[in-house]
Amino acid sequence: MIGDRLHGTRGGRHIVGLVLVGVLGAGLVGCGSDAGESSAATDKPATTAASRVGQVFSDRDFRFNFTYPKDWFKGRADKDADQSTGGKPTARAAVGFDDDNGVLMARYDLSDNVTAAELPDHLSELDGIVSQFSGRQSSGTVTDFGGLPGVSYEEFALLDDRAMRSSRIVLLFDGHIEYEINCQWTAEGRKRVNQGCDQALATLRKQ
Repeated sequence: MIGDRLHGTRGGRHIVGLVLVGVLGAGLVGCGSDAGESSAATDKPATTAASRVGQVFSDRDFRFNFTYPKDWFKGRADKDADQSTGGKPTARAAVGFDDDNGVLMARYDLSDNVTAAELPDHLSELDGIVSQFSGRQSSGTVTDFGGLPGVSYEEFALLDDRAMRSSRIVLLFDGHIEYEINCQWTAEGRKRVNQGCDQALATLRKQ
């Protein structure tokens, strides 16, 4: 799986180590509010206006929240699916409606801060790695969701994936933290996941 670190230099100084897509091809594990890892138990009650259109994702390891469909469950990304060779996530979470369809998240703690101004300098490098796993030329778009700068990649199919899953990837940065958000679906779940993914990204807010 993807998980290699990218290294950029400026004047011979290491400025950023990016970890890319450690949750590609992963599965969702668990069902219900108490099914995730220990951090999942910190979910806050849905008390805002947003809760009327979905459940609220809130986790102490992820400094953002968003809403997701009421009929989805919260679990975690399957650890065994991460075959990364460069860095391991410090936290994982997932919301979805079965083991293969949903929004998977991973957090990585980086050695340096990443700013919005620096992202364009690393875009071609990120594009190259995503392209290796999509089997075609992938071009990311520098973006911002809920006050977090990032890079987004539109739909692509995962190569050599027995479940025949596809993904939309968003990489978000909060200083020395990188969040990887993988909206992942099978052929049958495509429409439902994309609707949930759009809802999550549209309502995502930095805490």
